[in-house]
Amino acid sequence: MRTGEGQAADWRDAAAYAPLLRADRSILAWEWLRRDAAYRAAAARAREAATGLPDADAQPARWGLHAFESPDMSAPDARPVWRADIHPYVLKVRADRPLERADSLELARLGVSSTIVASSDGHEHVLISDGLRAIRIDVLAGSLNAGPVCLRYLLGGFASAERPLLTLRRLLDLRRRGRFSTVLHPVEARVHRFVLMLRAHDAIQSGATQREIAAELLSADAREDRWRVSVPTLRSRVQRLARGARAMAAGGYRSLLKA
Repeated sequence: MRTGEGQAADWRDAAAYAPLLRADRSILAWEWLRRDAAYRAAAARAREAATGLPDADAQPARWGLHAFESPDMSAPDARPVWRADIHPYVLKVRADRPLERADSLELARLGVSSTIVASSDGHEHVLISDGLRAIRIDVLAGSLNAGPVCLRYLLGGFASAERPLLTLRRLLDLRRRGRFSTVLHPVEARVHRFVLMLRAHDAIQSGATQREIAAELLSADAREDRWRVSVPTLRSRVQRLARGARAMAAGGYRSLLKA
């Protein structure tokens, strides 16, 4: 969903939001975060700071990220690196020297882009993404910058292993195919609803009325003068949509990262 710098897409333009219909939940969560005025201000302060960061709100961890991503970057161009404490799909690994070529991983050969954020403790936080689907890895020892490596997967427990195990399956499939699998990265079941909420949020921010939102996003019946009376269910639908959008903008989008 490419937009001009500092601008949201035209909420009436369905085509501008169409790429998000193939996005996974971590990308949809980013679309909400980049619309947050407080995040935009914190990212701007961090960019302007010559040394260090001026306050706690300007720490990327405050926003669930390992590094600030420019809020002017929309999907599929943005590369937000979410922290494992809010995104339990992060796979933790050690990177060792490979003993066999069949067991080696080299990021440059995966066929999609990768982003590495190094933290002060020496750990690497890796995002492998095509802009709409993503794989997150935390490297707790060694480095993926050191050329081919053999990954040692750090999994534990039962329930807590389920999500990183799915990430591992996606990584294995990506290495084998050179592209993301639609089987392991299926279209999000509620993606149409999530995108409608984004459009409703952008409409509200632009000053659109409930009637305008209903007519554009739900049904042309809302263009009738007595739409609230003639189609009462339409009124309740647009109200639910607006409530959902406000809840997501108020931090509810974080639930997308945990589901």
